[in-house]
Formats: sequence, C-alpha cells, structure tokens
Amino acid sequence: MTSKVKFLFVSITTVLAVLLLAGCAGQQSKGEIQPSAPTAQQSEEEIQPSTPTAQPSQPTAETSQPSTSGWDLSSRSSNAGQVVIDVRPLKLGDDQETWEFNVILNTHTVELPYDLTQVTVLRCERGEEYQPLAWNGSPPGGHHRQGVLRFTPLDHGSSFIEILIRGVAEVPERVFRWETQETSTDLSPAPTTRVRRQAFVKESL
Repeated sequence: MTSKVKFLFVSITTVLAVLLLAGCAGQQSKGEIQPSAPTAQQSEEEIQPSTPTAQPSQPTAETSQPSTSGWDLSSRSSNAGQVVIDVRPLKLGDDQETWEFNVILNTHTVELPYDLTQVTVLRCERGEEYQPLAWNGSPPGGHHRQGVLRFTPLDHGSSFIEILIRGVAEVPERVFRWETQETSTDLSPAPTTRVRRQAFVKESL
C-alpha cells in the first residue's frame, strides 16, 4: 500500500513539473519581442519614391534701368493667347531722332502673320496714340519674331508712355507701360483716345 502511494505521488509530481515547465516556456515565447510588420503605407513609400511637385515658373523681377532721360527702361512682358510678347525700350531720350523699342514674340502653337506697324501704337498720358514709323526685324510668319519698332519722339511732356499691341493671337489689347523715374505708379486708365497718324517709313528687312 505504501509503495502504491509513493508511486502515485511521484507520478503526480512528475506531471505537475512537466506542466509547470511547459507553461514557463510558453510565457517566455510570448514575452519575446517580435519585429513589427511594415504597414502598407511604409511599404508603398519604400517601393515608390515620392515625385517632386513641379512648381509653376514665375517671371523674374527685373530692377529698373533708368536712363539719362529719366525713363524706366526695364522690359515688360505679356503672356496671353499662347503668345509671349516682350517689349523693352532702347531709346527714349528727348535728343533722339526716333524712340526705339525692342519687341520679341514667341509661341509654339500659332502663326505670327502680323504687321507690327499696323497692330501697335504708342500712347501718352493725354490719350493720344502714335503709329510706328517703321518695323526693322523679322517678317510676318513663323513662331519666333524679333525686331525694333521706331516712333517719332513726343513733342510734349508725359509722365508715362504705353505701347499697345492689339489683336495678336485674338487678344484684344496688350498694354506695356513705362513711367518716368519721378512718377509714382499709376494704373488708372488713360483718357479718351485721339489718334494722331504719322507717316509710315518703309525700311528693308
């Protein structure tokens, strides 16, 4: 009888020991740090590098270029109707025989068949408009044109002058404005227009 009790005691003790060891081993396995699985967002970022966002180009701020005549000689630009037009005064002095403006037209989509002497005028603060004397530059047509427009100088003072180019690429009117260095910026519309025609001087291109 005593032997059976001892055998039963040993068996129970052995079973308990096995269960205790198995429980400790399972608890230890649960306590180990498992590497976290990468999230879907992390995987997507690693596989697909971010694409830089294209920033719209901005016109470069151009500093004023005063002349001895007191006029601002900075370039002016107009981008409309898929045509970019840049106009820059070359000569605006009172002692000049003609006033000259460098004009550049650029496009990649439409033709440029315009006679610049017919679509361009110079306007002063009185509202009077003056047609060009001549265009010395590339002929009508193509996508890129450049040349010089010449005007008779004003015979009176004006706080500002404007070059108006009308009808290019179906844009009714583009206004390029320059002021004297002493004049503060004034964007008010010009007075009622009175056209004064000038003799057209044809020059060989």
